[in-house]
Order: sequence, then C-alpha cells, then structure tokens
Amino acid sequence: MKTTDCKPTLTDSQVLDFCRNGYLYLEGVVDDEVNLKATDYCNAEEHYEPSGILQEDWFIEGVILNEHASGAIRSLLGANFHLPVLMSNHRTKGLLDGFSGWHVDGNSMFSPAVNYLQVFYYPQDTPVELGPTAVLPGSHLVHNRSRFMSHLNGIRGAVSLTSV
Repeated sequence: MKTTDCKPTLTDSQVLDFCRNGYLYLEGVVDDEVNLKATDYCNAEEHYEPSGILQEDWFIEGVILNEHASGAIRSLLGANFHLPVLMSNHRTKGLLDGFSGWHVDGNSMFSPAVNYLQVFYYPQDTPVELGPTAVLPGSHLVHNRSRFMSHLNGIRGAVSLTSV
C-alpha cells in the first residue's frame, strides 16, 4: 500500500468542526484542466470502478496529492496516510436500482475516532438537480443501519455537496 506525507493544512478549529460535523467541504481546489481530463477519462471508461485512473500521473498529482485535499487528509489522519487503491464512479443517468434515498455508505464506521475517510471528488459541475451526495452532520456518531434509512426523503440539517 502506498503512503504519502505532506504538510497539514487545516487549522485546529477546522479539525474540530470536522470531528463534530463528520465532513469537510473543499470547493474549487483542483485545476480546471485536471477536472476536464478526469471527466473525459470517466466518460470513456464504462466500468463503475475506473481504478486505472489511479495510475495516471496527472490524476495523482492534480487530485490525489493536491495540496489542499492531501493537506486536509494529513490534518485528519496524520502522517503517512494510505493512498487509495480503488476509485468508484457514481455518475449515472437517473436513480440506480436499490439506491433510493438515504443510506449508510459501505465501510462506514461509527466512532469519534478519525482513522478512515471517504473522499468524494466532483470533476464537473454537480448542481442539486444532478443528485450529488448529501451528508448529515453528526450522523457519524450515531450507529445506524441502512435499512432503517431508505424510507427517508429529506432530513432537516442535511447538506447537499453540490459543485458548480
């Protein structure tokens, strides 16, 4: 497993906000040229796990090791955090069968300890009409099961992670 070390970029207040809310939102930190390449790559790749993009130098440098993103991850996980070995592409047309409404993402952990992160990257504009991921601040501290959430449509306080 590859690891990396970089300088932490979050302030103590930002780390505490992350610990309380369970998410951090960085907007506009990846160069437009890299975003366009990533979008083109995903458009050409039909598999829902285009992990080959993790072998592309421009993607590693522009996204994975982006100083803002990797610095935030370093601030939360500490030195020599592991780089991803899997990439998923959730860009779809319409709702996927079995994925309607709220759910708990795979590999989610319910704990105040920060030992694992799920990192989402939107290389293209993703307004609310395209159905971006939404998060519920503080839900990482409440053990919950997906089957109890799927009937929910909207939850007060939810944050839609749009990108435009």
